[in-house]
Amino acid sequence: MFSSRLSFADTTNALSKAKAKRLAAGLPVLDLSDSNPANAGFAWSATDLGPMLRRDGIQRQDPDPLGLASARTAVSDYYSSRGARVPVDRLFLTASTSEAYSWVFKLLCNPGDEVLVPSPAYPLLEVIAALEGVTLRPYQLVQLAGEWVIDITTLSVNRQTRAILAINPSNPTGAFVGRRDRDVLRGFALKNGLAIVCDEVFLDYPAEGVASPGTWAGEANVLTFVLSGLSKVALAPQLKVGWIVVAGPAVATLEACRRLEHIADAYLSVNTPAQLALPDLLRRAEPLRALVRTRVAQGEATLRAWTTASVTGCTVLPRPAGWTGILTLPPGVHEDRFLMNALSEGVWVHPGYFYGMPTTVPSVVLSLLTPPDGLSAGLQALDRALKRT
Repeated sequence: MFSSRLSFADTTNALSKAKAKRLAAGLPVLDLSDSNPANAGFAWSATDLGPMLRRDGIQRQDPDPLGLASARTAVSDYYSSRGARVPVDRLFLTASTSEAYSWVFKLLCNPGDEVLVPSPAYPLLEVIAALEGVTLRPYQLVQLAGEWVIDITTLSVNRQTRAILAINPSNPTGAFVGRRDRDVLRGFALKNGLAIVCDEVFLDYPAEGVASPGTWAGEANVLTFVLSGLSKVALAPQLKVGWIVVAGPAVATLEACRRLEHIADAYLSVNTPAQLALPDLLRRAEPLRALVRTRVAQGEATLRAWTTASVTGCTVLPRPAGWTGILTLPPGVHEDRFLMNALSEGVWVHPGYFYGMPTTVPSVVLSLLTPPDGLSAGLQALDRALKRT
């Protein structure tokens, strides 16, 4: 009697079962995959956040499908400071970036249609697509001279292909979509009549010394949907505000906005207090983002120092941006066996294959937001787990 869209809910992998069993037994688990900024100590204080959420106007609803004009103006200003002109009537507020994906899939796809997605990538996309009845087909990112780039030979379409997704920068690799790959994606989309969907939630977190190629929000040649939100941009995931920027040729953009407005009007999902708080949050977020970048750089340095000092043979992949570290394991080490040992040591991390990392090089993925003491303790436990593997 239930929809097949939820077929993914019927399976649980052995690692997740082992974690649940350990927690049910009351045993501690140090989660090195936790990327929630609040759990890592980066959160707005009640003193700062309270007045933003108690503004005049919260007692009424202004049912604009696009979102409050004041909030959209603040998002437009955010892009102006990053070199892109984004008219406020090309901006749609959503309750999250996940909801933004959902709306764009509704806009572009019929059930059974497909969207091309990069691999490696964050697995939440599979869940969102399944809930919309959309099929994801991967194109591969490969490392070339230490940089993740598109393997052009893996790009193909069929009659059901509607869009191609880019993540700028990627999670978990942290790789920006560079100039070469922008040209590849733009040309491929134009040739095949596809829209581009670009997720930029980690755009503000380049590693030190890495030049960001910038946002896609100013794209003029291809119908493009740029997604982001307060969860990463302002370290405020609890306020649940994301957005969609619609860019591209004028005719296609206007028609996309007309249709997207119907979708938005059916939901009106963004609460008024969060919209009223958004301008101040964006205006005041940079000092908090700077603290996150510092923590992540320190975490990466700790991880590299551990691989140098240990005799386990692990290495750390380059991180151009984002909050995530990728640790490659010694040849012959099976991820699941290692992670089971790590869990018995009280530590949880994600296997690289969870994100579509190449299985030829076993790897694990962890959050560099982890507080220093927790990261050090977790790495010691991973060291013990590796020695038992």
